Amino acid sequence: MAKKNIPKLGLSQQELFHEMDNSMHSDMDWKSGKTFGAVYYPGEEFSKVISKAYVRFMHENAFDPQLFSSILTMENEVVEQTASLFSHEKDNLFGNLTSGGTESIFLSILSARNWAKNNKGIDKPEVVLSSSAHPAFLKAMHFLNVKAVVIPTKKDFSFDLDSFEKAINANTILLIGSAPNYPTGMMDPIESLSKLAVDNGLLLHVDACIGGFLLAYLKKIGKYIPLFDFKLSGVTSLSVDLHKYAYAPKGSSVLLYRKEELRKEQFSVYPNWEGGIYGSTTFLGTKPGGIVASTWMALNHIGEDGYVKLTHKTMDATKVISDYIQNSKDLSLIGTPIMSLLAFNSEKHDIYHIADLLSEKGWYIGRLQNPPGIHLVVSQIHADGAAEELVEDMEEILEKLNTSKIKNKLSKVGDNLSVNAVKSLGYKSLKKAVVASTGSKNSKKRLIYDLKSSLDLDQSNDLFKSILNRFYQ
Repeated sequence: MAKKNIPKLGLSQQELFHEMDNSMHSDMDWKSGKTFGAVYYPGEEFSKVISKAYVRFMHENAFDPQLFSSILTMENEVVEQTASLFSHEKDNLFGNLTSGGTESIFLSILSARNWAKNNKGIDKPEVVLSSSAHPAFLKAMHFLNVKAVVIPTKKDFSFDLDSFEKAINANTILLIGSAPNYPTGMMDPIESLSKLAVDNGLLLHVDACIGGFLLAYLKKIGKYIPLFDFKLSGVTSLSVDLHKYAYAPKGSSVLLYRKEELRKEQFSVYPNWEGGIYGSTTFLGTKPGGIVASTWMALNHIGEDGYVKLTHKTMDATKVISDYIQNSKDLSLIGTPIMSLLAFNSEKHDIYHIADLLSEKGWYIGRLQNPPGIHLVVSQIHADGAAEELVEDMEEILEKLNTSKIKNKLSKVGDNLSVNAVKSLGYKSLKKAVVASTGSKNSKKRLIYDLKSSLDLDQSNDLFKSILNRFYQ
């Protein structure tokens, strides 16, 4: 039942948990591996222990390092243990636990902006990044009034190093590299970027949020991984999410710096406030103690041996899907992925149509644009039959598409007629029609991209803000 007001009398836990359980029936069946992204799960056994750690510290606040020494000790250990994966033993790195990749990225831009202003006098800062870099960088720079200089990838989706170098000027404060990038799972040439940073006296941030932890363990099991971390002298900061392939609960990322002075630039201090001296190390004020404790528990309970096993499972599942795509006459990989992020398209069929048909079968998958594609984030949860099930469903879909050519052509004609009809309405009516259909079971997500092609950037921004707005009260 809908609850528009807080109940006058608290409801029983039995009633509320029953309602919770019923509401979950419409959620994705993620524990069976039906989601390729958004959820990272280490398995029931590990999860139970990690959850207990969260509950044990769920009321503690990690905001003040002097308040709970237990939490401070755990955060410092998490940072140090994470740093050991990305540096030489003798290196002493500096960092903090953050609420996720977006906060880590935000703080890396804040630190670079403040450092460049205080040390170089740059007050019109610019950051150079590839078009394949995560949009969190653009979000951060929008808030921080930093100019983003975006370099498009090449036709083969690889990083354009020459154009990157040409974009550097007197206002450049920071270079961005991804290890790997999200869209194709390809590694940026971090070693070359490191040299570029050193030669030009610039900072270099490596976004290893989605893949850094897994890449570190791929190295440990003998896979060749190009250098991308603090072993390169030009890398000055690196972000890695622990709520992804380290399987900590959501809200856990680590931002590392080579120098202490860079970390200090992300701190906020207000020594003259009436409420007392105020200082915070990250963007958040209140910082959940449960996240610190459960992240510490994940690293130390799963351990090296556990992460090695989870890495093998992840890559076994990745191979099942990757081999199928590469042997298919109808599909092809986009780019050359280095780990468990896969993107693929089809020259024969509308890839967004395939994506919609997979969604109808209960799969949660990503959709790429420029070029159109399906995006999968594979993890260990897909190694217990989900990878094979996905392959079976894709094979069934492709077989039907290949044997129903007339029906598919009619479907495409119908799609085009629908798109053209909506386009002819004008933007306001188009927005109303698209927003109204969002979230319905019969909505065709593939049509969104066709409609979007007729909109300018301001209209696209407004449309998708309106779509997001529709989901919330």
